[in-house]
Amino acid sequence: MNSLAQKDGRNTRYYEIQEDGVFVRTKFAKELNEYKIHFSDIYDDESVFRKSKDPVIIAIVISVLVNSILLTIFINESYQLSQSSGMIVFGIAMLPALIVTGICNNEFKAESSKNIVAAKPLIFSYTKREMEEVDRFIVEIKKSKKEYYLREYYKVDNLIPVHTQIARIHWLYESKYITESDAQFIIDELETKRIINGW
Repeated sequence: MNSLAQKDGRNTRYYEIQEDGVFVRTKFAKELNEYKIHFSDIYDDESVFRKSKDPVIIAIVISVLVNSILLTIFINESYQLSQSSGMIVFGIAMLPALIVTGICNNEFKAESSKNIVAAKPLIFSYTKREMEEVDRFIVEIKKSKKEYYLREYYKVDNLIPVHTQIARIHWLYESKYITESDAQFIIDELETKRIINGW
């Protein structure tokens, strides 16, 4: 699983694991954003954000709506307005309900997202039906990150100073990318090469 696509109405998110990082493309309405996050800028910390619908705001909007309708009925009955005048009054009375609905639009939506801490946003939609797929994809990101660091650092390189290579091996071990025996094996190789080559 090297890619993940998510769609929410007109909004889409696309993620692709590449050799040295994760490519992200987000499209919200007419706004397109593309960027790449290098593995060195992706950390292990994850967080989940959940927002439920706010019942108080929903109750306020319903109340404003009902009051607007009642006000329209009251004005129409009191002043015996014609049908066209009554529609104008109804339109004016509905304005507060429309304004409140527009201002509080985001409060009507439940949201759930999962975030991996990174230098650039790495946020996934995390609804119940998406949880398993997102979790699997995050595991793949971490696995690819480990493979990338092993390719880059778990080797003997004649052009890089031995102390730098040993420091990298220690970092791989401390990051739990390799075992103690793996670390000792490559350090012994480096030490042997240093003795042979007189580094």
